[in-house]
Amino acid sequence: MRRFMLGAVALEVALLIVGLTWIGPLSRARSGERPSEAARAAASYRTQGRGSGEIVEVRLDAVETVQEIAPGVRYHVWTFGGTTPGPVIRVREGDTVRFTLTNRSSLSLSHSIDFHAAQTPWDVNYQAVPPGESYTFDWVARFPGVFMYHCGVPPVLHHIANGMYGAIVVEPREELAPAREYVLVSSEFYPGAEPVRGAFEGDPARMEAVEPSYVVFNGAANRYVDAPLAARPNELIRLWVMNAGPTLRTAFHVIGAVFDHVYPDGNPTNALNGIQTWDVPPGGGAMFELRIPDPGTYPFVTHSFAYTGLGGLGMIQVSRDAPPAPASYPVMASPFDGGLTPTTGVVEGGGAAASPPASPTPAQEPSAGSGGAVELHAAISGFLPPSLHAPGPEVRIALVNDDPMPHDFTIDELGVKVALDPGATATARFPADPGTYTFYCSIPGHREAGMEGTLVVGAAH
Repeated sequence: MRRFMLGAVALEVALLIVGLTWIGPLSRARSGERPSEAARAAASYRTQGRGSGEIVEVRLDAVETVQEIAPGVRYHVWTFGGTTPGPVIRVREGDTVRFTLTNRSSLSLSHSIDFHAAQTPWDVNYQAVPPGESYTFDWVARFPGVFMYHCGVPPVLHHIANGMYGAIVVEPREELAPAREYVLVSSEFYPGAEPVRGAFEGDPARMEAVEPSYVVFNGAANRYVDAPLAARPNELIRLWVMNAGPTLRTAFHVIGAVFDHVYPDGNPTNALNGIQTWDVPPGGGAMFELRIPDPGTYPFVTHSFAYTGLGGLGMIQVSRDAPPAPASYPVMASPFDGGLTPTTGVVEGGGAAASPPASPTPAQEPSAGSGGAVELHAAISGFLPPSLHAPGPEVRIALVNDDPMPHDFTIDELGVKVALDPGATATARFPADPGTYTFYCSIPGHREAGMEGTLVVGAAH
């Protein structure tokens, strides 16, 4: 009997436990509460709707200039704000970004903007802006993280590989723990075999074959080897890493350290713990957090070692004597020091950030040695000069292809088409009545990249 009673009590206890197990979820279901939804609400990965209403003005000028991408290697870059990468932009989740792009191209190139952090109609706001014009639009930064911005004018490969990209950091609504922060942008450069008038031009054939000469952080090979990033022992270091590509992945690794946390795309809800190396795809990003306990030098690399030796190497110098971390970071900052120094992204005075590669500009009047012909140079950056004047009734143009890929000189209205092999020269002779004509390169994708110009025939203007 005693055994029977003990068994009955045990059965009642078991039924009670089962009943409570079912009653709890049932009561929550009746009230509409779901634990998973509550957990997600406590750690939201995005902002809904129109955001906070805070407006941040961001302006960028598209300009061409020359930048040293390795010791003694000058490269003719197409830029946002006069640098490659463009300025580091910082906003907060929920902010409205009021963005203005002004195209100050001196090469008759159209440019656009594509913010990977934005939700906005591509066919409305990511439109090509012609030289001399501006375009403004608003977007809400709904997702926290680190994102790419870049030019999207075809061929997009050429515009990105020539330097038109940058990083925007969208800080989460709930502030992150104080840390020493740096922004690192990985990218590739594809210079031609020889400099053109003092600086290298991008080689589209090498871009398409993915044969970079340099794989770098923040615009220059081994930029942080002789000027390491500073940190103190056991200090929280936060690295916002964005891979501009245009093609290769970045296997980001710090030698002698382990990442406490990695957050893919920089969203704080994407937490991974104890990571040795994290692969950042082209057009993607990640937030890396680490603490380095011991003083010393700690290299950071792309662990794709076929490319590390091309410039994908930098140093973190950990020292008790390191200066204190900044208390805050600028909305617009220089990419060269990792986003610490304020900058504007706007070219002062409305001109180009710098002249195209130093050399005599191709003459717009008949030049000696060309038999009275007007001289025109073709390169991937465009025709130089982009506007010509020639007397009639017979026009003679001395054509020079400075690019390691073929181009042609075409005027539809006059039935003119002259092919130019890489490095070749030719003379175009044709009759023309007084007037204004458009010339361009008819090879697919080249005109869209800015390979066109204007010929004025007749009296000098």
